[in-house]
Amino acid sequence: MYTIKDIAEIVEENEHTIRYYAKLGLFPNISRDKYNSRVFNDNDLEDVRFVIMLADTGMPLDKVKEFMDLTKKGDETIKTRSNILKEHLNKARIDLVKHQKEVQLLEWKTYQLQQKSR
Repeated sequence: MYTIKDIAEIVEENEHTIRYYAKLGLFPNISRDKYNSRVFNDNDLEDVRFVIMLADTGMPLDKVKEFMDLTKKGDETIKTRSNILKEHLNKARIDLVKHQKEVQLLEWKTYQLQQKSR
């Protein structure tokens, strides 16, 4: 069993972030010990890693919660969960193209300035 502090160290995330995500209900299966502190098992650890990954990719936390709530319902929600991930993947691809264009513009402007400074 792991405490929030343990989890934060393992996943290299801030304890406050883990607590915040837990309060939002993003870890649907964590239990509490006799002191009412959250305790995590190995499966919960994988959920934490997955939630952090989704959040790090820019998925809104309400969408992360929707996804994680669906995991509690089992295999009957696989198609819905897959659709959520596909939708987010498509958004990430659109964002990637946008960022690639921004990088090209910045490279071009940097090149222009370097030429002027010679």
